[in-house]
Amino acid sequence: MRTDVTVTDAIPSIPPSLLALPDSAAPSPAIILFGRDERGRPHASHFGGDAVAEVGSAARLMGLHLATADTEVLRDFATRLPAGRLFPSGKGFVPFVKADLYERLLAATGTLDMPIPARASGKAGDAPPPAGAGSGGKGSPDAPGGAPKAPSDWASIKVGSTVLACQGPMEGWWEAVVLYTKADDHFVLRWRDFADDGEFNRARKDLGLLPPDSREGIR
Repeated sequence: MRTDVTVTDAIPSIPPSLLALPDSAAPSPAIILFGRDERGRPHASHFGGDAVAEVGSAARLMGLHLATADTEVLRDFATRLPAGRLFPSGKGFVPFVKADLYERLLAATGTLDMPIPARASGKAGDAPPPAGAGSGGKGSPDAPGGAPKAPSDWASIKVGSTVLACQGPMEGWWEAVVLYTKADDHFVLRWRDFADDGEFNRARKDLGLLPPDSREGIR
């Protein structure tokens, strides 16, 4: 009778089928929620795949499109989009995204774009007002015709400058043009790409500067 036992003999063999994780253990693909708001501005964000029902309900309440990131292309899009959040009301937080990224998302999902509301041309809000316009206004454009320029430091911010401003908590930073200055080191601005949204106020300390590699295209 054989009494010697080798290490190999003592280790039971594991069936190959048990070495692979079952499908149920694989993470659910992310969900992409996207669409335009009433002003035609593009929004998109990604959510965890374990919240399909909640995200679907938010999509219906907000009139947005929903896509499952179940292909390599859409998985890549999900990593590029900001994370969304669901609110107790059933709606969700879906941040703004750049127009070119949104258009590529539409193409990848085969979704027809929602028409952008027509914007009146030649409105006064489409260009910075002349020097001294508005309450407390003073100063002059950076260049003839008020061509926007990106300042290299906070002290250089003035009328006509293109800077970054935050829309609100978790909303991100977007390009804005300084229209005129006010007292206490405040400015009146408008969004560069969403002129119809009207003017807003920001303190100098609450503004951001464009990265150096993006200033050349503006100058």
